[in-house]
Amino acid sequence: MESGSVSIELPGAGIRPWDQLLRDVRDLEMSFDTRIAQYMQFVQPAGAPGAALPDASGTRADQQRQTQLETEITTILGDLNAVMDEMSETVQHQRGSARVLERHRGMYNDYVREFQRYQSNVKAAMARHELLGGGAQGRAATAADVADRDRLVGERMQIDQAHTDIDMVLDQAFSVRRDLAEQRSIIGGATARMVSVTERIPGINMLLGRIRSRKRKEKVVLAIVMTICISILFFVLT
Repeated sequence: MESGSVSIELPGAGIRPWDQLLRDVRDLEMSFDTRIAQYMQFVQPAGAPGAALPDASGTRADQQRQTQLETEITTILGDLNAVMDEMSETVQHQRGSARVLERHRGMYNDYVREFQRYQSNVKAAMARHELLGGGAQGRAATAADVADRDRLVGERMQIDQAHTDIDMVLDQAFSVRRDLAEQRSIIGGATARMVSVTERIPGINMLLGRIRSRKRKEKVVLAIVMTICISILFFVLT
């Protein structure tokens, strides 16, 4: 099993792109899932595959691994909270989605509660093994804990996958919105330049005014001619 802790660079200044923050959050959430699955092996019943407590008291190596996992999970949760603080700052500058941030913040709170609950389960499992010596009663109790944990982990994986799909759709929507904003900025800039040119060169406004005036005169003359022609045609026919 991998033992190194996950390290995500968290610059103290500046606002990072929203897409990068989302990638960091997903990486940390996946790391949490991996570490918590490893950590929950400490409540597996004695004799089960991958069980971390082969005897009543456990080994020193198991205890060190348990402590190491707790440290790594705590570090991951701290990094996750820091990244979400950056996301909150990005949302305040209207560069991200408040709904996406709220969803990941809710998942973070669930992770914290889950880790605290699993810590209690691990301590209870260790105490149970010490008390019962890994007997049948202890194995039955821990087996029930593992079954509940597997069911919850499976449900959470499905929910996380749905959240990932939603994030992908939202990323595409943000990309389209950025493109539209850039196009609007380009069109607005071109319009502003045209207005600036007409204001700086009065002769252009005068020329345009004369052209419009001439067109109006031509329309009036054309209307008069058409009226005279229709009148003459009417009198001739009658």
